[in-house]
Amino acid sequence: MRFPAALGALLAVLLLNSCAKKERVPLDRLDQALFAAKEPDQIREFLARNKSIAQLYFGADNGPDSSLVADLHHRVNDPELNLLYKQVQDEFPEENELAAQLGEAFVNIKKAYPDFKPPRVVTMVTGFMGPDLVVSDSLVIVGLDYFLGPKAKYRPRGPEFPQYILRRYAKEYIAPTVVFTLSDAFNKNNPADQTMLADMVYFGKGYVFTKTMMPAVADSLVIGYSDVQLTETYNAQDMVWAHFIDKQLIYETRPDIKNRYMNERPFTAEIGPRCPGAIGRWVGWRIVGRYFDKQTNPSITDLMATDDARKLFMESGYKGQKDEN
Repeated sequence: MRFPAALGALLAVLLLNSCAKKERVPLDRLDQALFAAKEPDQIREFLARNKSIAQLYFGADNGPDSSLVADLHHRVNDPELNLLYKQVQDEFPEENELAAQLGEAFVNIKKAYPDFKPPRVVTMVTGFMGPDLVVSDSLVIVGLDYFLGPKAKYRPRGPEFPQYILRRYAKEYIAPTVVFTLSDAFNKNNPADQTMLADMVYFGKGYVFTKTMMPAVADSLVIGYSDVQLTETYNAQDMVWAHFIDKQLIYETRPDIKNRYMNERPFTAEIGPRCPGAIGRWVGWRIVGRYFDKQTNPSITDLMATDDARKLFMESGYKGQKDEN
């Protein structure tokens, strides 16, 4: 049967919309359920219905105690916290980008790994009472109040939230962070290899995995560098690499030395004030990226199953050079 052109176009749009909806992850909006529970008994019932959440997010291993119920009761009735909660609802409406981004990523992971079972995704708002993210193979809990960005009425505070870290607490970072964390289940490594190279390759594989499952996501959102940091580091990578070679860092095994290049820091002082922290992770991404691009038939499953960091490094041919045009 042939349809008129206009009807055919309409059917195509409906089909595309139907496919798009299928790829959205259903977000279990427990933030809304919690703030609807205004009485202690309602909060107790909420925690009883969501035992895994109570355990993972609130640390209630033995069930909800009276102090937890009282704390949550105070919070959900606090006028200031309710203003923050309203901001969350405005920033994360029922049809939100996070559901679409995770939907695309989970579909792509399923294509590569047919046994992959997408985890349940739960959202929470508590005024920073729980962690920002909890990610397991079966459950993801997103503390949405952490990810409102710089315009939020309240932002997480404390020594664990310096400005260079706090900058990443915005909604566009949630999905790539979740996908990178999930990559650990597929990222094979050799436990006997304690070199910095092994750590670099581990992160590099995780970043390539994230980009493969979320091809449209910006590199800055994957690694957490600003666009300026990415550009400057890319252009200066020959000097960064020279530092790694001169200081014989590739096969370094001492934890204190490795931490200087692999851990989060405002900048890598050993290289210079313009060099971002965790520079070893970025170099690992360059190594793995070049290796992956050089494969005749690149397969993300083959890459993630490769546990020989030295072999991968040698075959990458990376020596601090930029990409070929």
